[in-house]
Parts: sequence; structure tokens; C-alpha cells
Amino acid sequence: MPQSDTDLMLRVHQGETHLFEELVRRHHRPLLNFFYRLSWDRHQAEDGVQEVFLRLYRNRGKYRATAKFTTYMYRIAHNYWIDICRSRKNKPPLASLDMPLDASSDSTLAEQLPGDGIEPPQQAMDTEVMNQLKSALDCLNPGQRLVFILSNHQGMKYEEISEVLKIPVGTVKSRMHETVNKLREKLKEKSIG
Repeated sequence: MPQSDTDLMLRVHQGETHLFEELVRRHHRPLLNFFYRLSWDRHQAEDGVQEVFLRLYRNRGKYRATAKFTTYMYRIAHNYWIDICRSRKNKPPLASLDMPLDASSDSTLAEQLPGDGIEPPQQAMDTEVMNQLKSALDCLNPGQRLVFILSNHQGMKYEEISEVLKIPVGTVKSRMHETVNKLREKLKEKSIG
């Protein structure tokens, strides 16, 4: 019978460090997608995942099961992201035609651009919609973006997001409301909403 994340982490805390591999296996992809949606950079997302697991492992002796394991893990991820944002301050993110479109594929923007052949209309439309969604997400402030990603892409409830970000549930709801309105507005401007 599979053990819960909390049980696994408690056993790692007690010295069964080989069980940490199971936590990595379970949470690698969701963490990768979390960081990718914040940075749009696969390499930075991979660095973020590695750093979160490293911090979890290093601090295994301090782990207490006072909240869900994922809440604890995303709190570490959030703190790491704050560190990254502070270190790069106002440097614009670098973009490249060779940058992957998302964290789970090696497909690049350059590969999506029309070539000599005829591009299928649906694929062109999907690429345009994806680019417009990325553009709309980039217009969100960091607080709105984090709430949106944790809720819609990581499947967290408002109470969990509140714990991760250490803000009241009412603030989470307010940010989500503002975010949805802002995204609607941006997507309507781009005529896909």
C-alpha cells in the first residue's frame, strides 16, 4: 500500500533516506511545471526543482507534519523563487526561439514557426493561443501569478495557498478574483477570450 507523502517524509526524517527518491519521483513533474510557469525557462525550472529537493533533504531533520507535505514543499519553492527574483532584480528574462514551449516537451518556438510546407491550421491556432496565454500570464504581478499557478496548475485549495504564501485566505480569494479579471481583459484584447 503506497504511503502518504507525509509518512514518507517522516520516515526520511527518522533516517530512512532511501525513501526520499519516492518523494522526488512523485513531485518532480509538478514542481517542474510550477517553476516553468513562473519563469518560462526550462533550465531555470529544472534548477528550481533541484534546489527545492536539495533544501528538503538538507532540512529533513527539521520536518514536522504540521501541514500537508505539498504545502511544506511549495513553501520552500516559493521562498526559493523569492530569492531568485531578488537576485535578478530588474533584469528582463531572456527569450530565444530555441526555448522549449513548455517544461514537459523539447518542442521549441522555432519549430512552431511556419516553414516551407503548409502548417496545419489547428497547430498554428494552438501555438497562437499558447503564446497569448503566456503573454497574459506575464502581465500579472508576482502575487497574482503565484496564486493562479498554485490554484489552477498545482490544484491547491485556497486554504493551502494561504499556508504556502503566508497570507490570509481572503487575500488569496481577492488575488484570484483580480487575476481572473485581468486575464479576461488581456485575452479579450488579444481576441481569444
